[in-house]
Amino acid sequence: MSYVWHTADPEGRAWMLRRIEETGVDWTPPPPLPTSNRAVPRFLTPRQQAGVLLRRWPVRTPDGARPLPPEARVLKALDSDQVCALYEEAGRLRPGFGSGGPWLPAHLDPEGVHYLVPDPMDHYWPGRTNARGREIRWWQCTALLRMLDGEQVREMVAVLPETFAALPSHLPRRRQLRLVHLARATERDAYLWGRDHKAECGAEGCGYVPEAADGPPVAD
Repeated sequence: MSYVWHTADPEGRAWMLRRIEETGVDWTPPPPLPTSNRAVPRFLTPRQQAGVLLRRWPVRTPDGARPLPPEARVLKALDSDQVCALYEEAGRLRPGFGSGGPWLPAHLDPEGVHYLVPDPMDHYWPGRTNARGREIRWWQCTALLRMLDGEQVREMVAVLPETFAALPSHLPRRRQLRLVHLARATERDAYLWGRDHKAECGAEGCGYVPEAADGPPVAD
């Protein structure tokens, strides 16, 4: 509820409060969403550190589902052009995660390294059916993106298995494991980053001229 509450407008929050009151539940609005993490060092928990040492892959298969193939149990390092190409492909396919547009390439660190790993939520697990009754054939991936100011944010993007398999992989396994944990634990996304960046967004700030139909990715 934290993300939904803090990204809703006043009318949306009032509607949520009415519905919650109708259920008779005693509910307190959540604390503020996390702010920039650039100056905050992030460490793995003892449990995560143990998983890295034991080489346990963090993405778990839901009950009753088929495991992802071995080629999906990999985290890959990408440059900004590769990330933008993935979002353009997702926008053409329209599976619900990721879309093309000029906002993202204008705000990614052009020299930054970004990370991508298949990490589907249970209801988007490959082989299951989506809301339209069609089998899910793409992989919902977690992307850890580095923005212009150096902050790392988490995003979701749909990637075809053959597209992911074609991306190069060169990171040591232990580093992959550490980065998967880091990506999954990152709370800030590109939408929240873009909201905080809005005052600086423009020709006199970051150099980007906003367009009416373009903006930061929004989580579904």
